[in-house]
Amino acid sequence: MLIPLLACLLASGCAAVNGPRAEDGLKEDAHGERLPFPASRREAAPVPPPEGLEPGLEPTVVAYREYRDPLLHVNRAIFAFNDVTYRYLLIPLGKGYVRVVPDPVHRSVGNFFYNLKTPIYAVNHLLQLKPKPMGRNLLRFGINTTLGVLGLFDPARKWWGLEREETDFEETLSGYGAGYGLYLVLPIFGPSDLRKGASLVVDHFLNPVVYLTENPERSVIQGVDFFQEYAPEAERYETLRRKAEDPYTFFRNLYLQGVQRDADYR
Repeated sequence: MLIPLLACLLASGCAAVNGPRAEDGLKEDAHGERLPFPASRREAAPVPPPEGLEPGLEPTVVAYREYRDPLLHVNRAIFAFNDVTYRYLLIPLGKGYVRVVPDPVHRSVGNFFYNLKTPIYAVNHLLQLKPKPMGRNLLRFGINTTLGVLGLFDPARKWWGLEREETDFEETLSGYGAGYGLYLVLPIFGPSDLRKGASLVVDHFLNPVVYLTENPERSVIQGVDFFQEYAPEAERYETLRRKAEDPYTFFRNLYLQGVQRDADYR
């Protein structure tokens, strides 16, 4: 059911006007106050972190001259749905998971899913014309699937120094000059964009789970994968949301800041 929903969102995004909306003449900071546009899109308008924010959770929110959010009303509705789902379901479950599951077990679960998704990284490295990291990923897969007991352990890194080299179709598109398109909020997945949404669809079909299992087992496995990645970040969302008067604007600007940072350093 997720794929048709994503396809609808992507189709809507393609048909939308990419220019800024009239109401986007001013940007809000983390406290909901209006900010003038900076002189250029890459000139940051730093906002001091909210008072009392925990160390390591001090984002500098950027005001953008040309951010693209033509689906603002749809995005806000999905954000509101996600926000309720996070606060009353996923965050409590995530906190419980972190408290109950020992770190070694959590690392082994993460290792297993990373190893399982090796075809995603290998194919995208091939598309990016990077044969060396593709080869290292395949070598890691062979070592960790056998010596690492189906990927639960990571002897490839521990014994041979083969570090993880994760990538996805979003990075492939970015490498060929594709922009982020427009801002999207996806159900459950949260802040995203047209490029990342397309990446989720393509990488979904590169995941071996799609071909090795059938529903409902497939959905359960992919749900566990998503949850084990999300759980350690659950409290971070809660803390940031509590410090923002307009959570939608805050998380949108924070996400787009990351998009611009990645574009600058790739």
